[in-house]
Amino acid sequence: MRLLNRPLALILAVALAGASIIVIIEVIAFAVHAGPVVVHWTTWYHWAGRTRWNALVIRVWSAILIVVGALILAIELKPRRVTRLRLRTADDATDAALTRSGLAGTLRAAATGIDGITGAAITVRRRRARVAAKSAARGRAAADALRQPVTQALRGRLDELDLYRPPRLKVRVTSRSR
Repeated sequence: MRLLNRPLALILAVALAGASIIVIIEVIAFAVHAGPVVVHWTTWYHWAGRTRWNALVIRVWSAILIVVGALILAIELKPRRVTRLRLRTADDATDAALTRSGLAGTLRAAATGIDGITGAAITVRRRRARVAAKSAARGRAAADALRQPVTQALRGRLDELDLYRPPRLKVRVTSRSR
């Protein structure tokens, strides 16, 4: 959502600046008795003077704006995705963490450090890390034989990091295609 907030804030700022400039022009034009210059606001002014607060058009627009505002508020109050995984520290005043992409890179390095593994695709979520390692050998039996060493290397790396809540590992080793 933060990626969407920045362009929306820019658009809103530009729109408010433009509206402010138009209001300034119209106020100056009204002060010098020139009448409406940019926007013909006098028709809106007369319509607002004739319309009561309990009119149907006012109720409909109020309901629409309330729904849109509540929707935007609900979206903004939704908790952000966890992008940092906390590390255990000896001191309570220290806050150390590892990003998901950093953990994925660390796990990839541990997996490819095993003899016979040529590459690994890592997906790290808050509670789970999926590892899809590629074996250099052909055949399912060779790939299955590498699953245990890869899992042990990844588990060892997670233990070294001492994460506050380490993700569960799901390891899959596939053989090289023919």
